[in-house]
Amino acid sequence: MDLYLEDGQGRHLIAYKQTGEQGKASFGYLDAGTYRLLVEFPQQTGKWIEEKPRHTTLSKAAFNPKNKTYYYQGMEGYFAIKFSGLRKIESEKFQPVFREIRLDEGIQINVLQFQTRRKGGQVTVLVKTLTAAQFKRKAEKAANDLSMLSIPGIK
Repeated sequence: MDLYLEDGQGRHLIAYKQTGEQGKASFGYLDAGTYRLLVEFPQQTGKWIEEKPRHTTLSKAAFNPKNKTYYYQGMEGYFAIKFSGLRKIESEKFQPVFREIRLDEGIQINVLQFQTRRKGGQVTVLVKTLTAAQFKRKAEKAANDLSMLSIPGIK
C-alpha cells in the first residue's frame, strides 16, 4: 500500500512510504506544520471484495474516534486504517477526512489532516483488509460517517 505525506495544501510531497508485510508504516521527525495523508489502496480479490446484499451499506468512509480507526470502502475493496504512535500532534487539529484525488495513474484518498505542535511529530499507520461484512459492522459502530455518500454495493 502506498502512503503519501504532503504539506497541508498538497503542494509538496514530504514523504512517501509503502506499508510493510504487516501493513504498517510510520512517519516521524516531522517539523511543526500542517500535513495531509493520502493513501493509494491496492485492488483486492476473492473474499476481500465479495459483497452480499445484506452487507450493503451507504457509508464510503467512517471514523471511530475511540480507537482512532478509519474505515474505507471503494472499488478496490474494504480497509481499516488505525492511527497510533501520535506524538506532538494537536488533538483538535487531528481530522479524519474523505477526499478522492484523481490522478492519471489512479485514485488517492486523502484520509487524514493533522498539525504538529513542534518539531519531532510522529504518526504510525496500520492498514488491514476487511470483508464486506466486517466493514459494515465497523462502519455502523463508528460515530462519524465521513462520506455521507449514497452508493450501491458493487457485485
